[in-house]
Amino acid sequence: MTTSRLLVAAILLAGAVAAQAQTNTSTTSTNQTTTNAVVARPKVATPTNGWKSTISLGVTIARGNTDTTLASATFSTEKKWPQNDLMFGADGLYGETKDPGQQKYTESAEILHGFSQYNRTLGDGFYAYGRIDGFHDGIADIKYRLTLAPGLGYYFITNKTMDFCAEIGPGYIKEQLDGETESFATLRIAEKFHYAISPHAKAWETVEYLPQVNQFDNYIVTAEVGIEATLNKANNLSLRSVLQDNYVNIPAPGRLKNDLKLITSIVYKF
Repeated sequence: MTTSRLLVAAILLAGAVAAQAQTNTSTTSTNQTTTNAVVARPKVATPTNGWKSTISLGVTIARGNTDTTLASATFSTEKKWPQNDLMFGADGLYGETKDPGQQKYTESAEILHGFSQYNRTLGDGFYAYGRIDGFHDGIADIKYRLTLAPGLGYYFITNKTMDFCAEIGPGYIKEQLDGETESFATLRIAEKFHYAISPHAKAWETVEYLPQVNQFDNYIVTAEVGIEATLNKANNLSLRSVLQDNYVNIPAPGRLKNDLKLITSIVYKF
């Protein structure tokens, strides 16, 4: 193997020397021509590894037997390096409704959520991550919920059409629920799947499970299923529909365990 490599290197070196000699000869004989010629220089590609961001807005208005207004907004941004991936995101949902004969509107939705996640590639499909989530739901009487969760992830599938990964690790939750503040250790198990239906459409789903380590009947499950299709040739404007489910096995007193939302919005990418 070493002899073959040396032979190939010698051949390439000889070819380079011959080409240089031919160039020198041509330059000497046609000095005036080469002086007036314009030398074409190869273009050097500039790295375009910048932030990729999206913002979406959605509004639902109903008038008649019930007056309802519901508005949603989301923002996300991400930057990737050869071995690192950094993501930030925030979303909110606010709604008001008024029954017939009533003068005042009442809140029907008041949700704020933000997150940040950093991934570090380890090789062979594995990566380490650190994640922070902040959550508020005024209707469910969750003043705040802060979740810290480092862990390990693995890509089972990753290609141009789809990717599927799972994440697991310890976590810590601090929240104020029904006016009382508590904190506890938790386990975080999550999975994410993305599928490119076509160059102009995609679908995805995610599931996250957070049980309290010393009280497994106290757990939170969040899930999302979404689909998005572009609306213009530039592929920077699209229509998105997302079904979100948030299940809390031990909710605040007088509140339901499950919240289900279907949100349709216009998305702009930049």
